[in-house]
Amino acid sequence: MKAFKKEITMFAVMVALAIITAVLNPLFLGGDNLRNNVRHISLISLFALGEAMVIIAGGIDLSIGSIICVTAVTTSYLAMYAGFGIGAAVAISLGIALLAGIAQGAIIARFNIPPFVVTLGSMLLLRGVAEVLTGGSDVGFQGKYPGFRKLGEGIALGMPVPFWFAVGAIAIVAFLMHRTLFGRYCYAIGSNPEAARLSGIPVMWIRLATFIGAAALSGVAGMLYVAYLPTATPSLGNAFELHAVAAAVLGGCSLQGGKGSVFGVLIGAGILQITFNAVNLVGQSLWQNVVAGGVILTAVIVDRLFEKSRTFAAGKKAAPTSPSTSASPSASAASANPVVEGHA
Repeated sequence: MKAFKKEITMFAVMVALAIITAVLNPLFLGGDNLRNNVRHISLISLFALGEAMVIIAGGIDLSIGSIICVTAVTTSYLAMYAGFGIGAAVAISLGIALLAGIAQGAIIARFNIPPFVVTLGSMLLLRGVAEVLTGGSDVGFQGKYPGFRKLGEGIALGMPVPFWFAVGAIAIVAFLMHRTLFGRYCYAIGSNPEAARLSGIPVMWIRLATFIGAAALSGVAGMLYVAYLPTATPSLGNAFELHAVAAAVLGGCSLQGGKGSVFGVLIGAGILQITFNAVNLVGQSLWQNVVAGGVILTAVIVDRLFEKSRTFAAGKKAAPTSPSTSASPSASAASANPVVEGHA
């Protein structure tokens, strides 16, 4: 229960936010609005899960929004202007997303360059590629490919189709992060990368894998976004990397690495989308960026408060009961080992 304390608190915040929004505007509980919220929470969850993997392993990815944009723009461009079928266009676009993840992950891992710098460069480069490819204008399907567009705007078994993509991604990421050696390595690297390296963990390859995973999930999100809109624009995905970070941190991930859960990321995505929906429903859509910035700042502050609280509590427990009491050699050795925090 202690491991879930932060997630439970944030879940209560999400429920309270939903109740307040419903009171302010009963349309919040309308069927169409609820389905729309589920669709957008699912899409946010997809790329936020990828960001969470990177953060847990001690990194950060600022290129997520640009990968979403490039995937969407490339899919539309190849299908409408380059003579490719929609299946081939999607496959090539997802391949480009994977290549972007491999490239920046390899640069970070091989040359030990801070992820912030590398992914910031990738963010600008990929956004520029999208602008050059489209000439700065929108690229739409013009009524074509209705089957593909159902992936974004369709309903399956009573739920928006992106919901089922998110369910699959959640199942895979939860298994990897909470039930495999790969996940344990991610938490260990995020907690103490040097201790992880000395323990024989392949830090370079694990970090590379997290960036590939984040790019793959962002690519899928980009494909679903262009199917839903269905128009790709060079501005698509602006600030999505910040939304991903906010969702991860709100859900329990620490920006210092080594902490977080899939369940928490879903809660963070829910809080973000309900917040955006609430702003629109009360007729203050121009305040959306203000609210998004406030949520992100709040997430960082809450994260730091939890870290200080836990550090203080751990220090009190570790304090000796009397001056004459000294730690045994075995206890000292145990305390030297890095602690890996993570839960299902």
